[in-house]
Formats: sequence, C-alpha cells, structure tokens
Amino acid sequence: MKEELSIEKLKGVKLWITAGPREKFTASELEVLKHYLDGGGNMLVMLGEGGEMKYDTNINFLLEEFGIMVNNDAVVRNVYYKYFHPKEALVSNGVLNREISRAAGIVVRGVIEDDTVGNNSQALTFVYPYGATLSVIKPAVAVLSTGSVCFPLNRPVLAFHHGKESGKLAVLGSCHMFSDQYIDKEENSKIT
Repeated sequence: MKEELSIEKLKGVKLWITAGPREKFTASELEVLKHYLDGGGNMLVMLGEGGEMKYDTNINFLLEEFGIMVNNDAVVRNVYYKYFHPKEALVSNGVLNREISRAAGIVVRGVIEDDTVGNNSQALTFVYPYGATLSVIKPAVAVLSTGSVCFPLNRPVLAFHHGKESGKLAVLGSCHMFSDQYIDKEENSKIT
C-alpha cells in the first residue's frame, strides 16, 4: 500500500498485516490503526533485527499503547546446529504459553505424576531468522521467546494483545520467519 492509510480503506478488512515497514507512519495513520484495533480489527506487525532504527519506521509508537515494543537488537544462536548463520536462530525451548503448543497439536508429556502437565517450552522448535526481541508488559502477553540457547536469553519474540472491547494484535520480531524461505523449516508453519 503506497497511499496514505485511512478509515475507509480499512472498512471490511479482517486482518491488517505489516511486514517490515520501511517508512514512518503519519500521526493520522497511527490514529487510524488505533481506531481499527479498538473497533475490533485484527493486526499482525512484524519487524526484524535492528527494530525501528534499521527499518526507519515509528510503529513502536502504536505498539507501546498496547504494552509491546520491538527492540533495536538482534537474536543470535551461540551454538551452531542445522543452520550455520548465527542470525538464523534455531529455538527449541521458546514456547511460553501452553496454548501455542496445543493449537499446533503438539503435547509433550511431563515426568510428573499428572500426565497432563508437560514441558511446553520444548513442544515446538522454530527458526527465528534475522529477528529482534520484544519488550512486553501487561496487558500484552509474551507467547514465544528466544529460549536458553539464543542470545539474548529468554527474551520475548512473539506477543499478543487482546482487549475486552478491541481487536487482536500480534507482534513478531522477525519478518523473515514466515517468508517462503523459512515457512517450511522446523515448525514455523504450525506457529503461523
């Protein structure tokens, strides 16, 4: 979309996706997006390593109102396994919310007496390429993290926000994770 964003253009839109925006949003466009979310619209925002600084955008201005911010950093894997570029981070223990595993149809049984309790952090393995971490505060909820093998350790990379009267917001720190090159790697398609 090259022209200015307006309320009329978002009428009837069920999901608005921005993957690595390369320009700053105007104050009126950010206000339109806020009204879209408040009116029940759904939004997926994806950035990448370097965050707003590298992409020359100001999307955090909107995201911060919902408790999420994309940081100006990069996620790297300390140990090479399957992927030999350090910024193609293979995360094997990054699930923070058991519903992600359940929605993907994966349940890892625990060794505790209650067999319904599992180690959900190890339920999904995903490639997190050229991504940044997120800062997440309530009312938003972090659902995926960098795990214990990637640096920075255990930092959120995917977060959700859903207000009582508003739409749903999902923020992912890597716009490459769902690209053609990585969608079929590991279990990225299940996360999608």
